[in-house]
Amino acid sequence: MAECLNVSNEIFEKIPGLIIITGKVAPGKVDNDAIALYLKSCWKNLTERVLKYGDKSLPMLLLWRKALRDAQINVKKFPPSIEAIAKRTMKCNEPFSVNPIVDTYNAISMALELPLGAYDISAIEKTLYLRTARHGEPFVPLGSLEKEETVEGEIVYSDDKSVLTRQFLWRQAEKAKITSNTKQFIFVCELLASMGDEILQNSKVLIQKKFAILLNATITDFKVIRRD
Repeated sequence: MAECLNVSNEIFEKIPGLIIITGKVAPGKVDNDAIALYLKSCWKNLTERVLKYGDKSLPMLLLWRKALRDAQINVKKFPPSIEAIAKRTMKCNEPFSVNPIVDTYNAISMALELPLGAYDISAIEKTLYLRTARHGEPFVPLGSLEKEETVEGEIVYSDDKSVLTRQFLWRQAEKAKITSNTKQFIFVCELLASMGDEILQNSKVLIQKKFAILLNATITDFKVIRRD
C-alpha cells in the first residue's frame, strides 16, 4: 500500500505558505448522473467567472501565478492545471468528461478554483513525494508515449522510482493516472496561506462531502500539510 504524501522542506522554502490537502479515497458505487450534473454546474459557474475576471485573473489563480513566478516557474510555459481548465471554458460550451473519478475532482477543482489532482495507488511505488528533481529524470506525459527529461531543481511529484507530475501544478504522467479501473487513489489539493483560513476550511469540507456523496467513497488519512 502506498504511503501518503511526503513533502520535502525545500518545497516550503520555494513556496512559502504552501498548504496541501491530501488523503486516500476508495470509491464505491459512483453516482454517474449526479457527477454529470455537478460537473456541468461547476463548468457553467467557472465559465461565468472567467468571463468576469479573465482566465488568468481569477482571484485564487492570481495568487498562484505570483507564488509560482516567485518559485522561478515559468507560468506562461507551465500554467497550473486550474488555469488550463479555465481556458477550456472559453472554447467549449460543455465540460469535457474523462471518467467518474476525474470528472468529480475536476468539478471540485472548478468549484474551488484551486488545483486538484489524483494518483492511482496501485501504480505508486512505496511513497508519494513532493520534491525537487534531479536533471534528466525520465517522464512520460499523460496521453503520450514520448519520454521527456526533468530540469535540475524543478518541483515534481514522484514515487520512489518515477516522476508523476512535472513543474508542480502543470502536467501529470501516464503512470498512476486515474482510470475506470482505479480502486483507490491519493488526491492532492494545493492552496496558499494567503488565500485565508475560510478558503482552507471550505476546501476541506467540499472535498470530503463531494467524494463521499458522488463517489460513495471511504476517505482515510485525510490531512492538511503545511509549515507555518
